[in-house]
Amino acid sequence: MQIIKEYSRVFMRDTDFPLLVRYQLQQATPLHSHEFVEIIVILAGHGTHQTKFGSYCIHTGDVMVIPRSGVHGYLETDGLELLNVLFDPKQLPLPLLDLYKLPGYNALFGLENDFFEKKCFYPKFHIEEDNFKIIKTILTEMRQESEDRTPGFHCCQMGYFMALLVNLSRLYTENLDSIHEPSLNIGRIISYLNFNYQKDINLTEILHKVGMSKSTFMRNFKQATGVTPIDYLIRMRIAKASCLLHESNLSISEIAYQVGFADSNYFSRSFREIAGVTPRKFRIQTQR
Repeated sequence: MQIIKEYSRVFMRDTDFPLLVRYQLQQATPLHSHEFVEIIVILAGHGTHQTKFGSYCIHTGDVMVIPRSGVHGYLETDGLELLNVLFDPKQLPLPLLDLYKLPGYNALFGLENDFFEKKCFYPKFHIEEDNFKIIKTILTEMRQESEDRTPGFHCCQMGYFMALLVNLSRLYTENLDSIHEPSLNIGRIISYLNFNYQKDINLTEILHKVGMSKSTFMRNFKQATGVTPIDYLIRMRIAKASCLLHESNLSISEIAYQVGFADSNYFSRSFREIAGVTPRKFRIQTQR
């Protein structure tokens, strides 16, 4: 029976802050899956990494990302030292800022496991020595904060973690193998939607960017995000509207137009479907 590493057991010391960094002298392990995302950074040695799609050699400087519900293990190891970063992006209070606009971030951490299962790969790339030193320094600081748990360590860990995500996102884009191009294509489109959510998005323009037929694109996008491009765009607009309802004194109609809705009534209906309350009620609740 396949082992499932459960969220509650892995983050039992801090279930409200699911971010953990740990060093391992990795031994051979059977196939298993997680209820969270895992970043694997190989510090030294070499071995054979196994997934549902096959096996391949790994060595110093390699980075792998296993999505939630992804299945992997290690067939054999020889002095294989690694650092694992375990986290749950849906539960962790990530201050994304402009991170969600990076195609590499969306390709690494924004896609559902169903997409990778259909494409038969998980993200993997290699980091050269100079950049690898930067990544190791960040991870060392994160691990130290995780182990010391000095008051304020959540804040420090989050700062280092954001730096880690930005660096990995950039490096993934720069060191991409052709097999990983489909994930970056979807990552680019997600970035495009995130950056242009206020505009009238043209599907024909998107299809030209990715070089796919409409049916192929729609299928790949839903596998990657769990929703259609239109649903994704609406959710993005509602998320932005939620911030404006809480932080500004703009009218509901003004907010609707500002986030890309041409019809304030349609905005209110969409908001209620997603948030469960009307924009007016949401504003009253959050301002209290």
